[in-house]
Amino acid sequence: MLRTAASLATVMLVVVSVATASAECAWVLWNRPNGPDAPELWRVVTGFGTRDHCVHELGRRGTSWKSSGWQVMFNGDARVAATSQAGVLELMCLPDTVDPRGPKGSGR
Repeated sequence: MLRTAASLATVMLVVVSVATASAECAWVLWNRPNGPDAPELWRVVTGFGTRDHCVHELGRRGTSWKSSGWQVMFNGDARVAATSQAGVLELMCLPDTVDPRGPKGSGR
């Protein structure tokens, strides 16, 4: 009986762990420079375990750019564009399942 209860507890722990892991999603901070000599493609800056962490970093960078003299415009809480004489920079947070460059094989 004790062995059955321990086995059941182990199975329940595994089920809960799998359900929790699949409910979470990694988030990626993407950058797209639009300067005169820069490519238009989005590039990965870094990854985060949660959307909140990604959005926090995006906000921190936007605030830093603003204090450096860039004109900063937030588009919601997960995208920011900054312009200056140096050019244009954009950042956005997306789930790791989304690639802003489009599907593979689409000419990227």
